[in-house]
Amino acid sequence: MADAFTLRPPSLLRQYVVLLRIGLSSALQYRTDFVLTAIGAICYEAVSLAFVGVVVFAFGGIGGWGLVEVAFVYGIRSMGHALHSFLSGQLWATDRIVRDGEFDRYLLRPVDPLVQLLTRRFTVTAFGDLAFGLVVLVITAAAAPIAWTGWTVTYLILAVIGSAVLESAVMLALSALSFRLLVSMPLLRVVDQVFVTFGPYPLSVFPRAVAYLLTFLLPLAYAAFFPAAVLLGRTDELFVPLWLALASPAIGVALYVLAVIFFRRQLRHYASPGH
Repeated sequence: MADAFTLRPPSLLRQYVVLLRIGLSSALQYRTDFVLTAIGAICYEAVSLAFVGVVVFAFGGIGGWGLVEVAFVYGIRSMGHALHSFLSGQLWATDRIVRDGEFDRYLLRPVDPLVQLLTRRFTVTAFGDLAFGLVVLVITAAAAPIAWTGWTVTYLILAVIGSAVLESAVMLALSALSFRLLVSMPLLRVVDQVFVTFGPYPLSVFPRAVAYLLTFLLPLAYAAFFPAAVLLGRTDELFVPLWLALASPAIGVALYVLAVIFFRRQLRHYASPGH
Protein backbone atom coordinates (compact mmCIF):
# COMPACT_ATOMS: atom_id res chain seq x y z
CA MET A 1 0.00 0.00 0.00
CA ALA A 2 2.81 2.41 0.82
CA ASP A 3 4.47 1.80 -2.56
CA ALA A 4 1.20 2.34 -4.38
CA PHE A 5 0.68 5.60 -2.51
CA THR A 6 4.14 6.91 -3.29
CA LEU A 7 3.63 6.16 -6.98
CA ARG A 8 0.41 8.14 -7.10
CA PRO A 9 0.91 11.18 -9.39
CA PRO A 10 0.71 14.61 -7.73
CA SER A 11 -2.52 16.55 -7.97
CA LEU A 12 -3.08 19.01 -10.80
CA LEU A 13 -2.77 21.87 -8.34
CA ARG A 14 0.57 20.52 -7.12
CA GLN A 15 1.80 20.13 -10.70
CA TYR A 16 0.72 23.69 -11.49
CA VAL A 17 2.41 25.21 -8.43
CA VAL A 18 5.69 23.36 -8.98
CA LEU A 19 5.92 24.27 -12.67
CA LEU A 20 4.89 27.86 -11.99
CA ARG A 21 7.61 28.19 -9.37
CA ILE A 22 10.17 26.81 -11.82
CA GLY A 23 9.01 29.31 -14.45
CA LEU A 24 9.27 32.19 -11.98
CA SER A 25 12.81 31.13 -10.98
CA SER A 26 13.78 31.03 -14.64
CA ALA A 27 12.33 34.49 -15.31
CA LEU A 28 14.10 35.98 -12.29
CA GLN A 29 17.49 34.99 -13.72
CA TYR A 30 17.20 38.12 -15.87
CA ARG A 31 16.21 40.59 -13.19
CA THR A 32 16.62 43.77 -15.24
CA ASP A 33 14.43 42.43 -18.01
CA PHE A 34 11.92 41.22 -15.41
CA VAL A 35 11.66 44.65 -13.76
CA LEU A 36 11.49 46.60 -17.02
CA THR A 37 8.81 44.28 -18.43
CA ALA A 38 6.73 44.63 -15.27
CA ILE A 39 7.10 48.43 -15.36
CA GLY A 40 6.06 48.43 -19.01
CA ALA A 41 2.91 46.53 -18.11
CA ILE A 42 2.12 49.07 -15.38
CA CYS A 43 2.58 51.95 -17.82
CA TYR A 44 0.31 50.30 -20.38
CA GLU A 45 -2.47 49.80 -17.82
CA ALA A 46 -2.00 53.34 -16.51
CA VAL A 47 -2.51 54.78 -19.99
CA SER A 48 -5.66 52.69 -20.40
CA LEU A 49 -7.06 53.96 -17.09
CA ALA A 50 -6.15 57.53 -18.00
CA PHE A 51 -8.11 57.23 -21.23
CA VAL A 52 -11.18 56.02 -19.34
CA GLY A 53 -10.77 58.88 -16.88
CA VAL A 54 -10.52 61.47 -19.66
CA VAL A 55 -13.68 60.16 -21.31
CA VAL A 56 -15.68 60.21 -18.08
CA PHE A 57 -14.33 63.60 -16.98
CA ALA A 58 -15.03 65.17 -20.37
CA PHE A 59 -18.72 64.20 -20.19
CA GLY A 60 -19.07 64.71 -16.43
CA GLY A 61 -20.07 61.07 -16.06
CA ILE A 62 -21.50 58.31 -18.25
CA GLY A 63 -25.17 57.46 -18.06
CA GLY A 64 -25.39 58.76 -14.51
CA TRP A 65 -22.21 56.95 -13.40
CA GLY A 66 -19.64 59.29 -11.89
CA LEU A 67 -15.88 59.06 -12.21
CA VAL A 68 -15.43 57.12 -8.97
CA GLU A 69 -18.12 54.58 -9.88
CA VAL A 70 -16.73 54.00 -13.36
CA ALA A 71 -13.24 53.74 -11.87
CA PHE A 72 -14.56 51.06 -9.49
CA VAL A 73 -15.82 49.03 -12.45
CA TYR A 74 -12.39 49.47 -13.99
CA GLY A 75 -10.75 48.38 -10.73
CA ILE A 76 -12.60 45.06 -10.65
CA ARG A 77 -11.93 44.51 -14.33
CA SER A 78 -8.25 45.47 -13.97
CA MET A 79 -7.59 43.14 -11.04
CA GLY A 80 -9.51 40.30 -12.69
CA HIS A 81 -7.51 40.74 -15.87
CA ALA A 82 -4.28 40.79 -13.86
CA LEU A 83 -5.07 37.45 -12.23
CA HIS A 84 -6.08 36.07 -15.62
CA SER A 85 -2.72 37.08 -17.08
CA PHE A 86 -0.96 35.45 -14.14
CA LEU A 87 -2.89 32.19 -14.49
CA SER A 88 -3.45 31.91 -18.24
CA GLY A 89 -1.11 34.28 -20.03
CA GLN A 90 0.48 31.48 -22.05
CA LEU A 91 -2.76 30.69 -23.88
CA TRP A 92 -1.79 33.28 -26.50
CA ALA A 93 0.88 30.89 -27.79
CA THR A 94 -1.42 27.85 -28.16
CA ASP A 95 -1.79 27.82 -31.94
CA ARG A 96 1.96 28.19 -32.48
CA ILE A 97 2.67 25.44 -29.95
CA VAL A 98 0.27 23.14 -31.83
CA ARG A 99 1.60 23.99 -35.29
CA ASP A 100 5.26 23.68 -34.30
CA GLY A 101 4.78 20.31 -32.62
CA GLU A 102 5.79 21.55 -29.19
CA PHE A 103 2.57 20.02 -27.87
CA ASP A 104 3.99 16.57 -28.67
CA ARG A 105 6.31 16.91 -25.69
CA TYR A 106 3.39 17.79 -23.42
CA LEU A 107 1.71 14.49 -24.31
CA LEU A 108 4.85 12.45 -23.60
CA ARG A 109 5.57 13.87 -20.14
CA PRO A 110 3.89 12.51 -16.99
CA VAL A 111 2.24 15.88 -16.34
CA ASP A 112 -1.18 17.08 -17.42
CA PRO A 113 -0.90 18.73 -20.88
CA LEU A 114 -3.11 21.68 -19.94
CA VAL A 115 -1.02 22.36 -16.83
CA GLN A 116 2.12 22.32 -18.99
CA LEU A 117 0.55 24.76 -21.43
CA LEU A 118 -0.49 27.20 -18.70
CA THR A 119 2.94 27.08 -17.04
CA ARG A 120 5.02 26.91 -20.22
CA ARG A 121 6.70 30.17 -19.28
CA PHE A 122 6.14 32.67 -16.54
CA THR A 123 4.18 35.68 -17.81
CA VAL A 124 6.32 38.50 -16.49
CA THR A 125 3.83 41.21 -17.45
CA ALA A 126 1.45 39.61 -14.95
CA PHE A 127 3.52 41.04 -12.10
CA GLY A 128 3.01 44.58 -13.37
CA ASP A 129 -0.66 43.90 -14.05
CA LEU A 130 -1.15 42.55 -10.52
CA ALA A 131 0.61 45.48 -8.86
CA PHE A 132 -1.35 48.06 -10.84
CA GLY A 133 -4.65 46.21 -10.56
CA LEU A 134 -4.34 45.87 -6.78
CA VAL A 135 -3.58 49.58 -6.31
CA VAL A 136 -6.46 50.64 -8.54
CA LEU A 137 -8.92 48.28 -6.86
CA VAL A 138 -7.98 49.35 -3.33
CA ILE A 139 -8.18 53.08 -4.13
CA THR A 140 -11.46 52.86 -6.04
CA ALA A 141 -13.02 50.57 -3.43
CA ALA A 142 -12.13 53.06 -0.69
CA ALA A 143 -13.50 56.00 -2.70
CA ALA A 144 -16.68 54.28 -3.91
CA PRO A 145 -19.96 54.95 -2.03
CA ILE A 146 -20.12 51.45 -0.54
CA ALA A 147 -20.71 50.46 3.08
CA TRP A 148 -17.99 47.87 3.51
CA THR A 149 -18.92 44.90 5.65
CA GLY A 150 -17.67 41.36 5.87
CA TRP A 151 -20.17 40.33 3.19
CA THR A 152 -19.33 43.10 0.73
CA VAL A 153 -15.57 42.55 1.12
CA THR A 154 -16.02 38.81 0.60
CA TYR A 155 -18.21 39.39 -2.44
CA LEU A 156 -15.66 41.79 -3.94
CA ILE A 157 -12.89 39.19 -3.55
CA LEU A 158 -15.10 36.52 -5.10
CA ALA A 159 -16.04 38.91 -7.91
CA VAL A 160 -12.38 39.49 -8.77
CA ILE A 161 -11.66 35.76 -8.77
CA GLY A 162 -14.76 35.14 -10.86
CA SER A 163 -13.69 37.85 -13.31
CA ALA A 164 -10.26 36.24 -13.69
CA VAL A 165 -11.52 32.71 -14.29
CA LEU A 166 -14.26 33.97 -16.62
CA GLU A 167 -11.75 35.69 -18.89
CA SER A 168 -9.50 32.64 -18.70
CA ALA A 169 -12.47 30.43 -19.60
CA VAL A 170 -13.23 32.41 -22.75
CA MET A 171 -9.58 32.44 -23.83
CA LEU A 172 -9.12 28.74 -23.03
CA ALA A 173 -12.17 27.76 -25.08
CA LEU A 174 -10.93 29.78 -28.05
CA SER A 175 -7.40 28.40 -27.68
CA ALA A 176 -8.80 24.86 -27.76
CA LEU A 177 -9.95 25.49 -31.33
CA SER A 178 -6.27 25.36 -32.32
CA PHE A 179 -6.49 21.58 -32.28
CA ARG A 180 -8.99 21.75 -35.16
CA LEU A 181 -8.28 25.06 -36.91
CA LEU A 182 -4.53 25.35 -36.15
CA VAL A 183 -5.12 29.09 -35.78
CA SER A 184 -6.71 30.79 -32.78
CA MET A 185 -4.69 33.99 -32.41
CA PRO A 186 -7.07 36.19 -34.50
CA LEU A 187 -10.02 35.08 -32.37
CA LEU A 188 -8.10 35.75 -29.17
CA ARG A 189 -7.18 39.22 -30.37
CA VAL A 190 -10.76 40.12 -31.28
CA VAL A 191 -12.16 38.93 -27.95
CA ASP A 192 -9.36 40.58 -26.00
CA GLN A 193 -10.09 43.86 -27.78
CA VAL A 194 -13.75 43.57 -26.83
CA PHE A 195 -12.79 43.01 -23.18
CA VAL A 196 -10.42 46.00 -23.30
CA THR A 197 -12.88 48.30 -25.10
CA PHE A 198 -16.10 47.55 -23.21
CA GLY A 199 -14.85 46.04 -19.94
CA PRO A 200 -14.10 49.28 -18.05
CA TYR A 201 -17.56 50.80 -18.59
CA PRO A 202 -21.01 50.14 -17.08
CA LEU A 203 -22.77 48.17 -19.80
CA SER A 204 -26.12 49.74 -18.95
CA VAL A 205 -25.05 52.86 -20.89
CA PHE A 206 -24.85 50.93 -24.16
CA PRO A 207 -27.79 50.02 -26.40
CA ARG A 208 -29.69 47.08 -24.98
CA ALA A 209 -28.78 44.84 -27.94
CA VAL A 210 -25.08 45.42 -27.28
CA ALA A 211 -25.55 44.80 -23.55
CA TYR A 212 -27.30 41.50 -24.24
CA LEU A 213 -24.56 40.41 -26.64
CA LEU A 214 -21.94 41.17 -23.98
CA THR A 215 -23.94 39.14 -21.46
CA PHE A 216 -25.18 36.05 -23.25
CA LEU A 217 -22.86 35.70 -26.26
CA LEU A 218 -19.62 36.96 -24.76
CA PRO A 219 -20.18 37.01 -20.96
CA LEU A 220 -18.27 40.22 -20.30
CA ALA A 221 -20.99 41.67 -18.07
CA TYR A 222 -20.24 39.09 -15.36
CA ALA A 223 -16.57 40.12 -15.26
CA ALA A 224 -17.04 43.55 -13.69
CA PHE A 225 -20.27 45.41 -14.42
CA PHE A 226 -22.74 43.11 -12.64
CA PRO A 227 -20.65 42.75 -9.44
CA ALA A 228 -19.94 46.50 -9.40
CA ALA A 229 -23.63 47.35 -9.85
CA VAL A 230 -24.54 45.02 -6.97
CA LEU A 231 -21.93 46.50 -4.63
CA LEU A 232 -22.76 50.09 -5.60
CA GLY A 233 -26.47 49.50 -5.06
CA ARG A 234 -27.31 50.31 -8.68
CA THR A 235 -29.32 47.13 -9.20
CA ASP A 236 -32.14 49.11 -10.86
CA GLU A 237 -29.87 49.36 -13.93
CA LEU A 238 -29.44 45.62 -14.27
CA PHE A 239 -30.99 44.13 -17.39
CA VAL A 240 -30.94 40.60 -15.95
CA PRO A 241 -32.55 39.21 -12.77
CA LEU A 242 -30.75 40.24 -9.59
CA TRP A 243 -29.93 36.64 -8.67
CA LEU A 244 -28.11 36.20 -11.97
CA ALA A 245 -25.98 39.28 -11.37
CA LEU A 246 -25.24 38.14 -7.81
CA ALA A 247 -24.11 34.79 -9.18
CA SER A 248 -21.39 36.38 -11.35
CA PRO A 249 -18.46 34.77 -9.45
CA ALA A 250 -20.08 31.33 -9.64
CA ILE A 251 -20.80 31.79 -13.35
CA GLY A 252 -17.12 32.54 -13.95
CA VAL A 253 -16.09 29.32 -12.20
CA ALA A 254 -18.75 27.28 -14.01
CA LEU A 255 -17.63 28.61 -17.39
CA TYR A 256 -14.03 27.74 -16.60
CA VAL A 257 -14.98 24.16 -15.75
CA LEU A 258 -16.86 23.93 -19.06
CA ALA A 259 -13.88 25.43 -20.89
CA VAL A 260 -11.54 22.79 -19.42
CA ILE A 261 -13.93 20.05 -20.51
CA PHE A 262 -14.12 21.59 -23.99
CA PHE A 263 -10.31 21.83 -24.15
CA ARG A 264 -9.89 18.16 -23.30
CA ARG A 265 -12.45 17.11 -25.89
CA GLN A 266 -10.81 19.20 -28.58
CA LEU A 267 -7.47 17.70 -27.61
CA ARG A 268 -8.67 14.42 -29.13
CA HIS A 269 -8.38 16.06 -32.55
CA TYR A 270 -4.73 16.96 -32.12
CA ALA A 271 -2.54 15.65 -34.91
CA SER A 272 1.22 15.99 -34.60
CA PRO A 273 2.70 18.03 -37.47
CA GLY A 274 5.30 15.28 -37.74
CA HIS A 275 2.64 12.75 -38.81
